[in-house]
This record gives sequence, structure tokens and C-alpha cells, in this order.
Amino acid sequence: MNQLLIFDLDDTLFETKSISKTSVKPIFDQFERLLINNYGKEMTENIVSELWKFPFDFVAQKYLFDNTLNSEFARLVNQYEYQLNIKTFEDFGIVQNLRQEKILVTTGFLKLQNAKIRDLGIEKDFTEIYIDDLLDPKRIYKQGIFKNILLKKNINPNLIYVIGDNPNSELKAGFELNLNTVQVSKYGQEKSEYAHYCITDFNELKTILK
Repeated sequence: MNQLLIFDLDDTLFETKSISKTSVKPIFDQFERLLINNYGKEMTENIVSELWKFPFDFVAQKYLFDNTLNSEFARLVNQYEYQLNIKTFEDFGIVQNLRQEKILVTTGFLKLQNAKIRDLGIEKDFTEIYIDDLLDPKRIYKQGIFKNILLKKNINPNLIYVIGDNPNSELKAGFELNLNTVQVSKYGQEKSEYAHYCITDFNELKTILK
């Protein structure tokens, strides 16, 4: 039976920081005013800085955002019309040429993640695309999505490779389900305890899949 590859999106297939700050500045300008009211100017600077670097749910949990802040950020994100002008990593062509079936599983706000996928033009490169929507009241997280894929495909876990950068998201979820996990370390991250393999370039992935 053929191998199945499950890819993450952010900082796996493209650099999240490549999203121009000006392209989403109106969202942050409005949200920053709310943060200042709750945390003061100095702490807000730290929070905004981290929102550019880390997933929203990670930052929200760290700073204990209340439901009002979470809901307002979600409203701002979901009403915005995105013009992102982003590109995949240069070695994405290797992924495109892999013969194995490829599935994309990404976490974030539904509209924003769809905008990224659309702007990157990668829809056709995956047989299925799943978005772990931060706002879904019935959210099952990436591990739940992986479980559903296992059930749907009825495939031996030894043939499934989860490929991503986040130790506490897709890598942990895949590891706990006994799937093969491949950490993409584009920025020199240390190998995670949840990663069976660690690569810096997708050429290395071809070697692992042989």
C-alpha cells in the first residue's frame, strides 16, 4: 500500500512571517486598542509582538485572553478581505513532485487559512484539505482530524507521515497516534521529542520516504 503524507501549512510550506504586516495592519490596529485597555501599553507591545510570531491560540492562552478579546479578534479576522502576496518555500516543488498522496491539515481562523491556501495556489497539490478552525465549537483539533483520516483511509499507521514544524501541534498529535513524524526545521529548531525525523530541506524527505 502507498504511503500517505499529511502536511502542515504555516512555517512548513511557507514562511508565516512573509505575510506583510501592512496587509493585515488594520486588524492589529483595532485589536491593539482593546489590548491596551486590558493590559496597558507596555504589555500590549509584548503581546502584539508575539502575535506576529506565534499562533493566536498559543498567545491567547499565555496571556489569558477573555471571551470578549477572543471573539473580537475572531470578528476582525473573519470580516477582513485579504491580499497576502505570499509564496511557498523554494523547495516546495519537491513536495509537488512526490508520488505519494498528500493531505493538508492546518490550524487557524477559517477565512485566513483559506486566504493563505488560495494565495499560495496549492489547492491542486493535495487530495484533501482540512482546517482545524479555532472558532469551531465542535473543534476536534489536529489529532481528531488525523484520527478521522485514519478511519477514512483504513491505512496502516506505519505508512502515514505527518510533516510539520510545530512540536506541540501536528508533531505531538501524530506521535501520540503512532504515526511517523517529520519535523521541518527551516530556522534551526532543535529536534522535538515528538519527531522521528528532522529535516531542513524537502530533499531530505525523499530519502526518508524511500
